[in-house]
Amino acid sequence: MQQRIDTRAMQTLLGICSGLIADKNINDQEIAYLRTWIAENPQVAECWPGSAITAKIDNILADGVITKEERQVLLSTLQELTGNHFGTTGSAAPEAPALPIDSNPAITFPGMTFCFTGNFMYGTRAACEKAVTNLGGIPADTVSKKLNYLVIGSMIEPSWAHTTYGRKIEKATHYQGRGASLTIISERQWFDAMARLQQSTCDLPP
Repeated sequence: MQQRIDTRAMQTLLGICSGLIADKNINDQEIAYLRTWIAENPQVAECWPGSAITAKIDNILADGVITKEERQVLLSTLQELTGNHFGTTGSAAPEAPALPIDSNPAITFPGMTFCFTGNFMYGTRAACEKAVTNLGGIPADTVSKKLNYLVIGSMIEPSWAHTTYGRKIEKATHYQGRGASLTIISERQWFDAMARLQQSTCDLPP
């Protein structure tokens, strides 16, 4: 029953997002409304993509100032989410060739290297790298046989196989085929792993 309730709430969230950006614009009042709705329906912030939407809005509101660039980034993100079957597939490119993502990866951060490719709901590449660094991980600019994780952004284009993103993915699979301990993961898997680690840290006794 709870799963059905959560699914309905997530569908409602995506419907609200679709309505807010129907005019291809999002203003400060609409951002505030969206955050208020999420606060009143906290279950959507506990799973993807609601958790990522919540984190992005919280980051935008953190300093009390919403810039034009932040509004545009949020608008683009919500357009990607509501324009396809993201809620079902976890990918913003449902018609894309299958991505070689590990179905059940073990993700740890301290001392592990992470390379990012594609476009991320979480934010810029610099923001993703900072998040990894804060958890003891090490950002990497390129794919090598010593890399631990290649993280693929949720907003990757349907034509990913013909982009620079595709070349990174191809290189990673090449090293995997040669026995490298390199794991290819999705943004969702990466984000959820961070959330679990942060929650476990919060649960530790003082």
